[in-house]
Amino acid sequence: MVVSGLDFRAAHVHLMGIAGAGMSALVPLLQQAGAQVSGCDLAAVPPNHHLHGCGVSIALGHDAGHLPGVDIVVHSSAVDQRNPELQAAREADITVLSRQACLAELLRGRRTLAVAGSHGKTSTAWMIGHLLLAQGRDPVVLVGGAVAHLGGGGAHVGAGDVVVVEVDESDGGFAHTSPEIAVLTNLEAEHLDHYGSEESLYRAFAQWLQAVPAQGTLIIPDQGLPPGLLDQVQAQQRAVGLCSGSVQAHDLHCHPEGSQCRVHIDGVDYGPLNVPIPGTHMVHNALMAVAAVHALCGEAPCAAMASSGRVGRRFTDHGRYRGVRVIEDYAHHPTEIRATLAAAALAGGRLQVLFQPHRFTRTRDLLSSFATAFTQAHALAVVPTYAASEAPVAGGDAATLASAVMQTMSDPARVQFVHHWATAIAFICAHARYGDTVLILGAGDIGESVPDVVHELQSTEAH
Repeated sequence: MVVSGLDFRAAHVHLMGIAGAGMSALVPLLQQAGAQVSGCDLAAVPPNHHLHGCGVSIALGHDAGHLPGVDIVVHSSAVDQRNPELQAAREADITVLSRQACLAELLRGRRTLAVAGSHGKTSTAWMIGHLLLAQGRDPVVLVGGAVAHLGGGGAHVGAGDVVVVEVDESDGGFAHTSPEIAVLTNLEAEHLDHYGSEESLYRAFAQWLQAVPAQGTLIIPDQGLPPGLLDQVQAQQRAVGLCSGSVQAHDLHCHPEGSQCRVHIDGVDYGPLNVPIPGTHMVHNALMAVAAVHALCGEAPCAAMASSGRVGRRFTDHGRYRGVRVIEDYAHHPTEIRATLAAAALAGGRLQVLFQPHRFTRTRDLLSSFATAFTQAHALAVVPTYAASEAPVAGGDAATLASAVMQTMSDPARVQFVHHWATAIAFICAHARYGDTVLILGAGDIGESVPDVVHELQSTEAH
């Protein structure tokens, strides 16, 4: 639904899917606008969730009984359009907004710096927010992940006039946002369940980039974008790369715990950049963040990056057990998986991977890429797909993915599709030896397996 000029003051706004990182980030912004906020979620909100300190009433499950007295319903992209509560809201003539449409209304009239792309949006958006906070600018920061520096949430509602926001292309909602500075981290085939084709996806991004005004700025990768994507843009462009572009890294050194380089902008050395999370993909994210801040204010506070920390589930280190490192990461696309495995390999040792596919359509559409994404893994256990409200589709199940990976591995016996998490965990931990890394990958609920992985490793040690 496209709306304009909504007044949130004294409105009762109900968030469906409130526990999600992107939805929960709306809460403080809505409250700042004067709204009364309630919400619901299919899963119980954990006792330590930051929402419990926000004065928000949260119901378990979806039910039309939540709607009396509600003026506006906002739903996450994970909520099915056929959801009975959502249908009841429409039948009652309650204003219904997607998260992105609501966000666009809340950001109206503010200087907006928006981050989009297939990968790296959350980390890049947080890095930008952190750099601006370090400068004392006190921006509004809205990201789709849990940030320890933000009390475990994804929002900082500052008093400044700048908004840093991660925008989501999965349902086309990013088109609602009209930024002064647009950061496009990268772009490749993704969310084809919504767009139908790569051409349609690229067309949507081209239209979004074309809407950035001539006095605005596009921060783009120096390579890898589809041909013709930028043909109609009006804004000035700043290309970012590890080895080329107007913003680039020099003297890059990658280590198991992070990376160091010097940042050059238009040939000028702006000093050292310490990225506290491993992998060249994270260096690229950090360079994007520096470029965006430089475009905004002409400064490049590179030194502040060292204290940015990590977004939750982005190479989260859960410790070492029996000499085996346990890492959790959100990687769920083949490109992300390759990057995460490469970062983990910097520590040496073998990689034992527990993977939960996310969405049947993604598995089906990218099956050939998934087949070669795990070549750095020593062993791989694939558990059933996290559906994210999708119905199963032919060729999109986890067993098919595991079979495709088997064809590319030197020892197919080290790849298994396993119905039960406990069996998958036992399989992976049995392969792990001193100096190895266990990687727990996926965008669904596979992170809940971390305690069981730790217990299995400790139990093996006890034997």
